Amino acid sequence: MSAMYPKLTNWSDLPRLNADEFFAIFPLAEEAYEDDESEFYDGDVDDLEFIVIKGDVSISREQLQEMDATLQNDRMLRIAVDGHAQVDGSAYALFVVKGDLHCNWLGIDTSWASYSVHGRVYARDCVFVSASDEGWMRTLPATRIDTPLLFLWNYKPDTIDLNPDAVMFVLGFEWWGSKLPNRCYAHKEIVHRVDRRFLTPFTCEYSEEDVLDSGAIIRALAAGESIYRSGFDVRCDEALDAAIAAINKGDYRLGYFYYKQAATIWPDFYPAYMGMAGTLCAVSAHAQAYDVYLEASKRFPPEQTGLVNDALNMAARIALRFGWLELAYDLSTQSIDFTRVSGWEDKLLTEGYWIRAETCIAQGDMAAAQRDLEQSLRFDQGEPQPNWLMGQLCFRRGDLEQARAFHAKAARRWSGTPYYDVADTYIEGFNPVSVDWDQRDPATVLPA
Repeated sequence: MSAMYPKLTNWSDLPRLNADEFFAIFPLAEEAYEDDESEFYDGDVDDLEFIVIKGDVSISREQLQEMDATLQNDRMLRIAVDGHAQVDGSAYALFVVKGDLHCNWLGIDTSWASYSVHGRVYARDCVFVSASDEGWMRTLPATRIDTPLLFLWNYKPDTIDLNPDAVMFVLGFEWWGSKLPNRCYAHKEIVHRVDRRFLTPFTCEYSEEDVLDSGAIIRALAAGESIYRSGFDVRCDEALDAAIAAINKGDYRLGYFYYKQAATIWPDFYPAYMGMAGTLCAVSAHAQAYDVYLEASKRFPPEQTGLVNDALNMAARIALRFGWLELAYDLSTQSIDFTRVSGWEDKLLTEGYWIRAETCIAQGDMAAAQRDLEQSLRFDQGEPQPNWLMGQLCFRRGDLEQARAFHAKAARRWSGTPYYDVADTYIEGFNPVSVDWDQRDPATVLPA
């Protein structure tokens, strides 16, 4: 690390200040304390002592380790910099920096406060913002950050003044999107971009766990390595953005070509194939969509068995609608067998089970359909499709009261859909439609 400020010499022999003396130098910290900012200190602030390094300073890795060892032995001590600071590594040992902070990487947790860095954080490699709290997303105190990669676990990014070219990775169940213009990958979107070396598998679809291996990421970035999956290119997501914009304007053909462009850039990009297949379904080209869903299913990360390979379920549903019952049964079984759930409260297998159950009804195996529907409803009692199908089974055996009860439960979630005491199923078929989009080279259609 080349020093951009004068190198720190001696620090441990600097005088130790009391709280009043510290607040006189750092009035923002005093304001936070008076406003009862909970993370300032849980006990009596008069018990604390402060070492304040005056002026702009560069701190070596060895000095950071010395500071950390001192702080471990003296829990009442805090170290601050009255100026700009540059550190070789992360600034975990510094309580307050009055100016800008320059570092290789930075870890921010619930102890981070409005006064932690008065200026701007410049992190060469990445910033991690994390909290172990589950059940809600925290809001970070207003913070100014420049970094190429920002990882957030159970934190919203909206209060961060972030450089526009930073890429965000967000984990946390209660996630409703970001107001920032930055590229953002949330929750399971991460598994299609970040290399498996830096991820632990999700245990379930609705997990709030931190699946990012921060240590491995920090080491890789320090070595100049990429954390993305081999072959991934940011142009893939730019093509996805263009596809969505085209479809929102009603131009499904153009949207399809953009999705295909993403798949051409990186042939293993699962979201591109899901986009192509979904677009084909939107124009009722289901038979062609079926083939693309099969291609997508092969590109789902095989280690992520806590998630659902939606491509398998979608292909199974199309096979069911066409009456390809053996295929529908096999694909729904593959979906069920792939996903490993952590508990019965999870809803991952609901769809796979009801698709297979409806296939069993069409094949005349009512006992197998009953078993699968019971499993589907065990995962999600309010899901409309298994309730509707269970009502059909009840109707078939003459239990009309039970049939009406199951159909009523389905109707609560399928508002506006009429329900009748009849024995028809999803297998009604539809007129086959095909498009000639694959006969054109995307480069001849898309803008340069």
